[in-house]
Amino acid sequence: MAQLPPSRLSLARPKLTMTLLVRNEADILADNIRFHHALGVDSFIVMDNLSTDATQDVLAGLQQELPELRIDVWAQDDDDYNQGLWVTQMARAAAQDHGADWVINNDADEFWLPESGTLKTFCAALSADISVVEVQRHNAVLCAPAGAEANVACHPHLTEVFEAQSRNALGHPLPGKVLHRASASVTVAQGNHSVSGLDGQRTEAGNGLKILHYPYRTLPHYKDKIRLGGAAYVRNTTLAAGIGGTWRAHYKGLDTGLVDRFWSDLCCTVEDQTIALRMGRYFTETRVRAHLAPSPLTSVRQRFLQETKQRVDGFSHAQANLIGRVPAELQPDRPMYYNLRFAINGAERHYAQLSALTDGSDPKAVGAAFPALRDAFSLFPRNVAFRPFLAELLELTHAKEVARLREACAGKKIILHTSCLPRLADSQETIASFQPIGEACAHVVLLGEPGQRHEDAVPLGFEFDGSVLRVPVPDNYESLHRKLFYAYLLLDILAAPSGVVKLDDNLILQDSAAFLAFLEQVKGADYAGRLVGGARHDGQWHGWHIGKCADPRIETRGYQYPLPRAYAAGGHGYVLGPKGLSACAYMYLAMKEFFAMPAVGLEDACVGHAAYAQGIDLMDISQPGNLLALPGLTTKERRRVLEHRSRDLETE
Repeated sequence: MAQLPPSRLSLARPKLTMTLLVRNEADILADNIRFHHALGVDSFIVMDNLSTDATQDVLAGLQQELPELRIDVWAQDDDDYNQGLWVTQMARAAAQDHGADWVINNDADEFWLPESGTLKTFCAALSADISVVEVQRHNAVLCAPAGAEANVACHPHLTEVFEAQSRNALGHPLPGKVLHRASASVTVAQGNHSVSGLDGQRTEAGNGLKILHYPYRTLPHYKDKIRLGGAAYVRNTTLAAGIGGTWRAHYKGLDTGLVDRFWSDLCCTVEDQTIALRMGRYFTETRVRAHLAPSPLTSVRQRFLQETKQRVDGFSHAQANLIGRVPAELQPDRPMYYNLRFAINGAERHYAQLSALTDGSDPKAVGAAFPALRDAFSLFPRNVAFRPFLAELLELTHAKEVARLREACAGKKIILHTSCLPRLADSQETIASFQPIGEACAHVVLLGEPGQRHEDAVPLGFEFDGSVLRVPVPDNYESLHRKLFYAYLLLDILAAPSGVVKLDDNLILQDSAAFLAFLEQVKGADYAGRLVGGARHDGQWHGWHIGKCADPRIETRGYQYPLPRAYAAGGHGYVLGPKGLSACAYMYLAMKEFFAMPAVGLEDACVGHAAYAQGIDLMDISQPGNLLALPGLTTKERRRVLEHRSRDLETE
């Protein structure tokens, strides 16, 4: 539509009234009214023509649901489909009784969609000499596999593909509809496609406004519509025989298979749709479906951003207070006077990035942005709303897996068997050795994935079948810390176990009583294991990883960071209580670049760093006579050596 001169624009907020002539439209009517009300329609006049479905109940429900919205319901008991006369009556009432400035004479299967803004802003921008706007209609596309055409459903809640140039059932170009200025002398033609009795100019909406049309929702509904409407046209003796040609033709062909063949011809295959979209014959429009069936992410996101904004604003206010309470003449002597804008940069950028990263309707797309979400969190890691948001996001994208993980782990002592796919049998052997202690602990086997995946490409997601937990982290030695910390994050935000006992797949239970006594000993501990560490950086072993890594480049490098002064030996096994688990989850979220370093990550040292950062002390359960494994456990290597020696002694 051509740009209108500013001097000719109507700047007032126009009042819009929509008329609807309906018959058995209960499946779509509420969506139609809610949608157009949201886009600026101020009132509705609905004429019900002999509906036998729940149309009346839908209208009564809307009047109760939206008391601020005027919905006038008229009954029309004639059965001759004198649409022009009936809609003219409603259009004139819109001007006289509703005080409308503009009127849309609509059908229940038509959704008016401006290119931007609302219907109200579209009308407000029209030149004062424009009285009629012609708007093109686009039929929704029916897409179904060959042979399944009769079962296809097309509805605003489902359909996002439309014809660029639609035709009616007789193959003629689909006539558009009109938006017109309210007038007590307007006359609406049969079909609602044109009006007369108005002064002023006509214009075409072009791309500024279009109508998405859903006339073919299901085959039974369409047949019922034709059966009722076609019979009504037959009874109408005042309309020319050429008016309502589609209805009349299909009414005659209801029992000859004509309508079934027509429906089958309407449907396209997925392949046909793909070709038509690429060639511009079809187009995609998602806004109606998104409005009517908002993503479950919407409410989760709104709540998360609201809580985040409160924390960001509270932080910024507190920092400003530090300098604001100082007398003005002394402020230039305070560092915060010069640094306030930098001090709050991280928090404010944190909110802006999270707002942008979560702006969408697809929870999986947001989960795919997990690396960027972690970066945003690292700018303001005191945002305690972040982890609950990730949990809700996982509930949306991995509902079954989340439910299984909670059922298996919530409130329980978990033994996390750290393994990889080639060594899965070793973990199963370890689990089998725990049979004597029964259900004292739940067992979870942790696996990664084949290949290499950089930390910048790790999505939010996992697989869990009730016993094996697979995380999207490489299943190699140099990524062991990444794999474990990802698992700790999932357990922390989703399952809240009473504690986690981390074991490697070379450990095995040999003394049930000793192990159960150990569990009792560490009950309530945040972090427990055999104390190691304490050496300066130059005293550490920097080549432990050589010969174990999947990436040969890693084997040319030493460790890139010092060990903590005190941490629990990983190969020995260690315990994390809820606070220790939370500390690891926090570290994984807040320090993405630490985990992205192209170097070996000693998982036990990383746990020590996480505990130190949160002020968590290690409970040292070291025993001089048991340096290999937690009490009650031993290594499979030691057991094999002892068995070999025993056989040698027997042989001697």
